[in-house]
Amino acid sequence: MSKLLVKSTSFSISNILINFLVFGLSFSVNAEALKIGLVDYPPHLDFKTPLEESKLFQYTDGVFKKQGLKAEFIKYPYRRALLELKKGNIDLLLPYDYSDKSLKILSKPIFYSVPGLCFKKEKFIPILSALHRLKGLKIGIPPGVPIVSVLQNAEANLVDMQGSDITNRGIALTQLGRIDAFYHPSPLKVYHSGDERYKEVACSYFHGYDSGVYIATSPRMSEKTFTLIDGVFKQALNELSYEYYFAR
Repeated sequence: MSKLLVKSTSFSISNILINFLVFGLSFSVNAEALKIGLVDYPPHLDFKTPLEESKLFQYTDGVFKKQGLKAEFIKYPYRRALLELKKGNIDLLLPYDYSDKSLKILSKPIFYSVPGLCFKKEKFIPILSALHRLKGLKIGIPPGVPIVSVLQNAEANLVDMQGSDITNRGIALTQLGRIDAFYHPSPLKVYHSGDERYKEVACSYFHGYDSGVYIATSPRMSEKTFTLIDGVFKQALNELSYEYYFAR
């Protein structure tokens, strides 16, 4: 298991409410480092590169440092991360696509993802608003993933995909011609130049159907600590959004 311990030395807070909360809770929160579970979410958080090079880590690390909060970042596979969060072994989990509604999340999404379809490049359909082009196509759907209504109504042949790595499975099936495309809640995780697999596929997006990607919190976290962290991230996102930070 890979771990990175981050110790903070700065302490500057402009918002009066956050200032009060941090001073009031600084001893209890900083007595031990907050444990932050991270899951692979390229290109925002890419475990194939040093953690310090991932934009989402840089942003989150900076938020904690600015507020004088100590944090220990731990990399996990997604299912293991959910288990550790529910057990209370970690305090926060990011990024989190809100698939398990029983978990509590911070009030503002850290960024938004746009769902879409990934095709074999030779069969790429660039405009997903032209739904008649999807009629009769065989489209692989990851199990348990909510599907946008326009795809459900497009008269495509939707088939369940099985396997532990749905992205690799979808790419393999499109290359073999067994499906025409596969649905992905965030094709940017697949279709970017940092992933060699992007050379085999091309992805289109269902614009207007973006959904929030959040930070989830442990069920064992106290309400005071939740309020503190929620306020810290609200302030940070209002001052400089992660999406702007990522794009610059």
